[in-house]
Amino acid sequence: MSEYQTLQDRLKQALPQLPRALQAAATYFLENPGNVATRSMRQVAADTGISLGNFPRLAKTLGYETYNELRAVYSAHVQRSGIGDYHLRAETLQEVAVGEGQSRVWEEFRKAAHRNVDALFEQNHLSQVVSAAEVLAMARTTYVIGMQASVSSAVYAKYLGTMVSDRFRIISGLGGVFADDIAEIGPQDAMLAISMRPSSEFTIRMAEAAKARGAKLVGITDSDASPLGLIADEVLLTPNKSPLFFDSYLSVTLLVELLLGFVTMQQPGAVARIEEMEANRVALGEYWKNKDY
Repeated sequence: MSEYQTLQDRLKQALPQLPRALQAAATYFLENPGNVATRSMRQVAADTGISLGNFPRLAKTLGYETYNELRAVYSAHVQRSGIGDYHLRAETLQEVAVGEGQSRVWEEFRKAAHRNVDALFEQNHLSQVVSAAEVLAMARTTYVIGMQASVSSAVYAKYLGTMVSDRFRIISGLGGVFADDIAEIGPQDAMLAISMRPSSEFTIRMAEAAKARGAKLVGITDSDASPLGLIADEVLLTPNKSPLFFDSYLSVTLLVELLLGFVTMQQPGAVARIEEMEANRVALGEYWKNKDY
């Protein structure tokens, strides 16, 4: 686990016991790592209205000698992650789409894909994936949600989950109604939520509702400081940087496959169910059979 992740975990754990002023500062750090990394202490104090002296106090509380030492952790994280906006990234992409620009983007994308895969295994430990898989495998019902760009990942997770268990349900919000999809969720259930920043309002609302009703929440997200990362019982991180204007979902797909693979290991009846599912698909003619192609 990186120093940044360790620091974010310590902040979340310490938050309830901190004095009110330090709670406000800690919450800002959790929710705005980019601002902490790129703005001076005076600028952050001015933006938040938090007294300047509280920031060195928070650093000391967390075991750092100075505020600059604490801030350096965020700076290093942001330099690795690269925070940007879609429209600015699209503008940059168009500017380089001349001459050798396309070749450069091709190479940058290839390198970014390798970095995302490597970071996936650096940021998540085996024990975390096993723990998250246990939550899903032991649940009475596992509800799956992902909106906006994450909807395809949620559908894929539900597809794989249904292959090994009859307890996976997708939250679709069909017709704009989400409440019906989670009407029966409770302490015996779990929710797998997938959300990258900027987070879907509906995904976070459903995640909060699941927690409020006692269900376990497994979150796949891009940061411990994301809205989902702050509330999930089990957090799995997915690096998603790309030279294109949109974030990459390569590592999200890999993590979904890995997580459902570990769920399969913990389902005694998985083999028989997969065999039955495949037989049903063949019987219904779902697979292409024309041998001429």
